[in-house]
Amino acid sequence: MKTPLDLRLPARVLIGPGEIKQLGSIVAALGTHVLLVTGTSFLQRSGLLARVEDDLQRHGISTIRFSASGEPDVDTVDDAARQGREARCEVVIAVGGGSALDLGKSAAGMIPNEGSIRDYLEGVGTGAVMKRNPVPFIAAPTTAGTGSEATRNAVIGSRAEGFKKSFRDPRLVPDAVIVDPELTTGCPAELTASTGMDALTQLLESLTSLKASPMMDALALSGLQAAGPALPRAVEHGSDVDARSAMAYASFLSGVTLSHAGLGVVHGLASPLGALFSIPHSVICARLLPFVTTANLKALKAGRGFAQARSAYQEAEGALGQDLHSFCARFSFPPLSSFGVTGADIPRVVKGATGGSMKTNPVELTNEELQDILHRAL
Repeated sequence: MKTPLDLRLPARVLIGPGEIKQLGSIVAALGTHVLLVTGTSFLQRSGLLARVEDDLQRHGISTIRFSASGEPDVDTVDDAARQGREARCEVVIAVGGGSALDLGKSAAGMIPNEGSIRDYLEGVGTGAVMKRNPVPFIAAPTTAGTGSEATRNAVIGSRAEGFKKSFRDPRLVPDAVIVDPELTTGCPAELTASTGMDALTQLLESLTSLKASPMMDALALSGLQAAGPALPRAVEHGSDVDARSAMAYASFLSGVTLSHAGLGVVHGLASPLGALFSIPHSVICARLLPFVTTANLKALKAGRGFAQARSAYQEAEGALGQDLHSFCARFSFPPLSSFGVTGADIPRVVKGATGGSMKTNPVELTNEELQDILHRAL
């Protein structure tokens, strides 16, 4: 084993079509007052939100609904936690994409604890640590990408202060996860593609990380094998439940592997880019992945960095069934310049790329190499 492994996984994971029907019975064993966190209006249009609330009501559970759009920020988390605290919520449920899951996870942590979420964020906070355990948290993802349903952290931003940082604690791993691929069938093609590439990026970066381990390698390769044929099908045929199931599986595994093996430069650069510009995280990952891979492989072939990562990249392409660039070329993602990023912004982005993901990349890329990646992604 390359590095020690401290496994932290959700206590219960339900995977399969229709499993959302078990939500009410799971919650009833934990409490009767719930903060229900949701994201986009799709949940209302599809009727899913009404079905969830009806199920909870049949089990004698009262809900306070908290809806938010976009990636969570400090003020939104503080507001959600305040409302949950005032309503004496015993459980938090998040039904939505990665942003909703991160918001719900953070609220679950903050409801029993004091202060602002900002105090607890890595790199910008006061170093505060939760004195009380989070209230139970249940995650039901409606996209297949972030893997937040399996992680011990939530990413919280502040556009005013220009940061995106992690709220991290082993106790934040969800208590129960419902990975129901039918919840993702209404996800638009563009979002399916970008979130799927986020999951693929997380699997690949975990596999090539300096903290890679045999167990996480096996899970990452299994996720890549699932995503290879499934992602194009899910994009082209959104109602294909088999493809959606494979992507939901890959996304969950990507959350497990990133939590235990770490990530790389794609996510290292995504943090400052997402903090400084209104760019969806998944789009950043999808756009940067081919260019970061090229830079990493060039450096590795020159004898720099973690030599085993070269074979890990080869294993990844074998699992996908084709080389990474050919796979990425099947999808089209907007350039960074379409979101207002210019060449003049690149040094500031590179300067802000100081998170932990940079430290587990298989090779330490120079500032010049990082700037070249960003210029290519413009």
